[in-house]
Amino acid sequence: MTVETPSSLDLIINFYGYYVPFILLAIWAPMAIFDLAKRNIDSKSGIIWSVIIIGLPLIGAGVYHIFGKSELPSWFRNIFVYGGIALIIIIMIISSILKY
Repeated sequence: MTVETPSSLDLIINFYGYYVPFILLAIWAPMAIFDLAKRNIDSKSGIIWSVIIIGLPLIGAGVYHIFGKSELPSWFRNIFVYGGIALIIIIMIISSILKY
């Protein structure tokens, strides 16, 4: 019985595919909560956004940054939010192309 060892590229893609969502969660959720705390909005909207961000951390924070009228500078938001989404898509495409 032989066991195939994964290639270096397989290991790198698996590593990034596993850790990138956690890294994005660690960046997006605190940015969203901090931005939400700085804004002057009514309490009902603030509670709804807080529940969305905390209840669905990765998706909720991403939705907040895209649709929640975040007051972060647009270049900052573009790099971290859209760049993170692009990174996840790239990793998914590469990992689906690789054969295991």
